[in-house]
Amino acid sequence: MEIKIPSFVYIQKGAFEKLKIVLKKINSENPIIITDPIVSEILKDKIAELGIEKILINEASILEARKIILSLSYSDVDAIVGIGGGRVLDISKVVASELNVHFISVPTTASHDGIASPVASFKEGGKPVSIAAKPPTAVIADLEIIEKCPQRLIHSGFGDLISNITAVKDWKLSRDLTGESYNEIAASIATIPAYLLLEKTNGDFDLKKELELLLRGLIMSGVAIAMVGSSRPASGAEHKFSHALDYLGYGNATHGEQVGLGTIIFEFMYEENYGDGNWVSVKNALKKAGAPVRLSEVGISKDQALEALNYAKRIRRKRFTILEALNPKSEDFERVLIKTDMI
Repeated sequence: MEIKIPSFVYIQKGAFEKLKIVLKKINSENPIIITDPIVSEILKDKIAELGIEKILINEASILEARKIILSLSYSDVDAIVGIGGGRVLDISKVVASELNVHFISVPTTASHDGIASPVASFKEGGKPVSIAAKPPTAVIADLEIIEKCPQRLIHSGFGDLISNITAVKDWKLSRDLTGESYNEIAASIATIPAYLLLEKTNGDFDLKKELELLLRGLIMSGVAIAMVGSSRPASGAEHKFSHALDYLGYGNATHGEQVGLGTIIFEFMYEENYGDGNWVSVKNALKKAGAPVRLSEVGISKDQALEALNYAKRIRRKRFTILEALNPKSEDFERVLIKTDMI
């Protein structure tokens, strides 16, 4: 099986200047930039210096992606350069995949592992939808740009990376109980940066000072997904919980905040039921990173959380997790929420 991963990765201050070099290396003569009005204004001088045509998007939707695909179908475009946050990168990777051209990921935030993953996520009618896409040819993460993004987006990225810990435990559990295929290399690529960052929080911790490590971890998470052709290394019960909150429309948390809360819950369940976990460490790490650790911090009530946790058992049933292994009931979930002081 051919594994497609980024050929060029730059994580450094001033990395934006590497974009011209990458375009030259891939022999791109007619690239197109996709960005949004806010990023276009913030980076107007840098983007203007490139002299590349740009398309501005106003919403993250499959329809928006299709409109761009239609407009570019008969052009000579040979590369899509996505400059922005998650919604810009998701639309860009879908457009590049449909046109079968290079995709260059230029993130302006560190909010989730979509930076380098072969998956595009949208909300259609308020419901989460994922679309398979090809991974980027290059990732250009300029620390000077990303460190200026809102702190909430950075701690969201921390939550998304830390969630790989329970996601891989679910994968191992499925391997042991159902015989599901398991890739140790992909699992290690997904979890080693998460554990490294977790270890960093044991001392004096400033997430912005660890931005390079966070970005490296998020990119490696995307690589792990590309290796196995599935989000398995980075998505388990904690993501089912997050999807359930999205489906039900509860709270005001970001994706990374939701999966971070889910990681506390399921790390507790792994520690209690399998002797494998340290939920206190996970919770303390999230707190030090500035992420929410109680449901009330993101507008989720106890009853809403319980409903979402039960609903999570109905999402992606073919993906075996601790939810399927234990089949916990509402009273079990409530006890976990009390024990972890999340309510």
